[in-house]
Amino acid sequence: MSREAFGIWDSISRKVFRATYSVPKDEVFRTKLLNSIKDRELAAYIHIPFCTGTCWFCPYVRYVVSRSELERVLSKYFRGLIKEVRMYGELLKDLNLRITDVHVGGGTPSLVPGKYWRELLEELRSNFNLSSGLAIEAYPEDLSDESLANDLVDSGVEEVSLGVQSLNPKVLKVLGRRHSVNDSLRAIDNLRRAGIKYLNIDLMYMTPGQSIEDWVEDLEDATGLDVDEITCYPTLVVEWSLGYRLMREGKIPQQPDMGVFKKMVYACEDILPSKGYLGLEIYGYSRVKDWKYVTVNYEMEGPLISFGVGSMGFTGSYEYQNTCSINEYLRKLGRDEFPVLMAREVSIEERAIRYSTCKLFVCRCLRRSRFKEVFRRDFDELVGKTGFKWFLKLLKVKGDVVDDGESIRLTRKGLFTAHKICWAFVLNVPCNMAKICMNGL
Repeated sequence: MSREAFGIWDSISRKVFRATYSVPKDEVFRTKLLNSIKDRELAAYIHIPFCTGTCWFCPYVRYVVSRSELERVLSKYFRGLIKEVRMYGELLKDLNLRITDVHVGGGTPSLVPGKYWRELLEELRSNFNLSSGLAIEAYPEDLSDESLANDLVDSGVEEVSLGVQSLNPKVLKVLGRRHSVNDSLRAIDNLRRAGIKYLNIDLMYMTPGQSIEDWVEDLEDATGLDVDEITCYPTLVVEWSLGYRLMREGKIPQQPDMGVFKKMVYACEDILPSKGYLGLEIYGYSRVKDWKYVTVNYEMEGPLISFGVGSMGFTGSYEYQNTCSINEYLRKLGRDEFPVLMAREVSIEERAIRYSTCKLFVCRCLRRSRFKEVFRRDFDELVGKTGFKWFLKLLKVKGDVVDDGESIRLTRKGLFTAHKICWAFVLNVPCNMAKICMNGL
């Protein structure tokens, strides 16, 4: 689905999250970052931009490298990451910060041997009060060898989000995935044998040519696997992806229509909870109480600091994006400069809307008491001064949300609306930011 598929929600998303970025001088970035961090607990994100092939619909920052050159590339890149972590540690050393989650995305983080993760974790512990191991995204083919899964877990990786995408060979082919269904099954078994603490698998729907019957079969098959969480993502189509061109040229089928999209959303809601997977997010279903593989939430709410090419950080009042050029990233670090391409200040009203949007439309419930703890102001006082107030009134009238005075909750009817809001945001903000950065601002 492209941005145009979401109609009014695309327009609202673009309007609400319209932002102007500037290119900060290094000393300005240092000052604004330092002064904007108010919380003493935060998360960290690390971006590994390397892949050994191109998935047809991937919208994010990545560089294709051969396996023969991977060791040389990773050695150079991780020297940069270590330097960047050290620079943040020096800048923020007097704040006594505790990092509660470290998520690694890409690209393909599972290409990285354990020795690099051990070195990076050691550097993080030297510079911050680190209370977690690593949570990484992984490609099934990389972990279909038992020794590689063992190496990953032994190096400090505690959570894995495995990009299974489908248990249907036909769907994998149309997505341009290089792994097989058997690769996914072996990777799950190997990670469990290695002692991974938590395991999530990603599934994709709305793939070109996919039927509702195909999707239901995928969901049913997935619930029989030994995994802690199942995350379900629609196939988002950006105009700079290979998949977009292939569909335009008629070389692969078109995506299902919005009617099928709706059926697929409610298939998740009907099938997964019936098999013991609780819907903690609108797209994430976990069978472990109070655990989920968290990524989008930190980008929306903060506080989050980030490391690596193309990574995005958000302290709560200051948002920044690293350069997407590996050469520029290493050059800036070599000059003892932070590798930031663009940044902007975020008002408390915008952060309140981002927080509220995430809690209500992703996590299904916005609690007023928790809102007041975070912002030290009542929800109605702060958000009532913004257009978000009228937006919520509309959703109440439609029956998409209910408000009992203590909490605002998403209804079953509102689930489809929430999906349209969520994915319009993803296309207009993180995907669009990646495009801007890849084009050099």
